Amino acid sequence: MTHGCQLKSEPVAMLAKMPTGLAFYVAVAVLGTRAIVFAAPAVAHTPQDVQALVERAVAHIRDVGRERALADFTRPDGGFVDGELYVYCDAADGTVIAHGGNPHLVGVNLLNVRDPDGKLPNVEMRRIAFTQGSGWLEFRWPDPATKRIELKNAYVLKVDDNTMCGSGYYKASRP
Repeated sequence: MTHGCQLKSEPVAMLAKMPTGLAFYVAVAVLGTRAIVFAAPAVAHTPQDVQALVERAVAHIRDVGRERALADFTRPDGGFVDGELYVYCDAADGTVIAHGGNPHLVGVNLLNVRDPDGKLPNVEMRRIAFTQGSGWLEFRWPDPATKRIELKNAYVLKVDDNTMCGSGYYKASRP
């Protein structure tokens, strides 16, 4: 519903390719008070969405270089944040080198952070990426959307001998 606002197909197509939140803000900035008013639906991300995002991120590193790609992953408008999905990359020693969900984590070593069950998911993600090349891990982690500990599935992929990237989704259904 456009509430009387006529939009050309090109801007609508452009907005459809953006993460939902960014698309809304761009629509308001471009269209001003004539912007479409909508509420972003809760998107249930699939394992395929997560894996595709991580694979696209690794390809981006190879296409534009490490420094620019890591900066892109960390910026909300860098093309690698999609609603609740975001890319993170870590060095082999456990130091976060990019984080689309929380840029303040860049430079922090998370290897010794335990989940509520006492597991070390960051250690396990590293093991999967650096020994198998890629894979999935299920663990419990704080969900920023619900503010509760939820079951999370993460996909990780080895970039090179010192870098892995990943993303994940929470299994709990949204209200």
